[in-house]
Amino acid sequence: MSNDGPRSAVFTTMLVNEQGELADWPLHQERLLRHAQRLRIQLPGHPPEMTKNGPAWQLVRVGCQAGSNDWEIESRPITIRNENIEAISYPAPRWNARTNGTKHGDWQAYREALTVAERAGCDAALLVHDFCIVDGDRATPLVLDEDGTVWMAHDDEGGVDGITATYLAKHLPSFGLPVMKGKLNERTVARCSEMVLVGTGMGACRVDSLDGEVLGSSTVLSEACQELLHQHFTERSTWSTLGQRRV
Repeated sequence: MSNDGPRSAVFTTMLVNEQGELADWPLHQERLLRHAQRLRIQLPGHPPEMTKNGPAWQLVRVGCQAGSNDWEIESRPITIRNENIEAISYPAPRWNARTNGTKHGDWQAYREALTVAERAGCDAALLVHDFCIVDGDRATPLVLDEDGTVWMAHDDEGGVDGITATYLAKHLPSFGLPVMKGKLNERTVARCSEMVLVGTGMGACRVDSLDGEVLGSSTVLSEACQELLHQHFTERSTWSTLGQRRV
């Protein structure tokens, strides 16, 4: 992917199983189209041709450059998934209202946030704007309040509209965990029972500490998210097959 400004490219990252099938392709395709329209990028008129590297589950990044009629596809292994992790806070990158929240070509700031976290011996960076957490470097933060409500940041605060987070927000109420959108400010986070990062690659990772401070003691939210995702990925309707070539 290029790094020539946000309107240089658009992309999404998907989960691929051992058969080379894509999880939630219709949802990723729809988000690609929405983000491409916001970035004024024309998507190729044909579906991507997937490359499957080996038998293990992995991630595949699918996107295209502005002005190109070809998809760019990159595979990578899954490194952290459904684990307990440590995180740091990091300033959220900002562009403009039309660009914030899209998966665009100027993604280096997100990579740098993760690099800083790893240099601190942590696993993820939580992105902060105006003293509130608005996103993660590659996953969406969910916060379980002490009253049993799950909070996530408003869409207009600049975070990416995560497909995993959207799915979980729809189904967590069936576990008695209503989901609301609001400010993930310092007070909300400090008093939380649990924080979880959810995303295509990370699954549902419980955040044990943020900037060295322990967060909550509950495991209710992480366990519910992991159970819902496990069920989702065992459903036949979750998976799609596109044109493939094996290498």
